Amino acid sequence: MSYTFKQRANRMYVNSRIICFFEYDENSKELKIGFNDGVTGYYKDVPSELINRFRTARSKGGFFYNNISKSGFVHFIETH
Repeated sequence: MSYTFKQRANRMYVNSRIICFFEYDENSKELKIGFNDGVTGYYKDVPSELINRFRTARSKGGFFYNNISKSGFVHFIETH
């Protein structure tokens, strides 16, 4: 499995108990999420419409859990 994600200037830091930041690459449709425990998750083929909803969600952690984590996106978890 390969990921083409490159860090973009669009990193968004959030106030969440579980999520530190997220980045989205519109071209590859890859989402990168930095968790507060130091783990980084990369998710493939995430639709931009879902990211727009994620950006405006009151609870980033709740939205992630219900709409990304449980949705079966191909992903890779990197621990530090």
